[in-house]
Amino acid sequence: MHVRFVFLILLCSALLTSCNSVYDYETAIKNGDIVDLHGNMNNMERLDTFKTNMNLQKKDKVRITRFTIEGDPIFYNLAYNGTDIKLTYDNSKDKHGKKRIRSTNCKSLFIGKSDAGEAYKLEGCYGDHKDLGESFELPIGIIKGLN
Repeated sequence: MHVRFVFLILLCSALLTSCNSVYDYETAIKNGDIVDLHGNMNNMERLDTFKTNMNLQKKDKVRITRFTIEGDPIFYNLAYNGTDIKLTYDNSKDKHGKKRIRSTNCKSLFIGKSDAGEAYKLEGCYGDHKDLGESFELPIGIIKGLN
């Protein structure tokens, strides 16, 4: 009886721990996300590969994870289907903001001018939340580890 009780406690602890898992900076890097931690960029070469695959009309997807000041992740998922890019914005893990998951479609990804210099941007966005795509901007900033 005692062994069953201990096993039940361990099982409940494991379940509660997995439900509260944190998606932090190290996890995002390990998962291959393009990470924007307050302007410090990691895995930016992955977006270059995504762009190359688009030019070859090869399906691909990539996740960009930006972290809030409090350390919560905001996800921007880009999925290219051979024709269009679907952008999905997901801030469901932001403890301090209104939880929203929105998406739109865009025709292309390009490098253009921004307030910070140059940035990846989307154009030709359409459908619901096209403003989400039109305002998407990922500055080409400091790429960690290439100095």
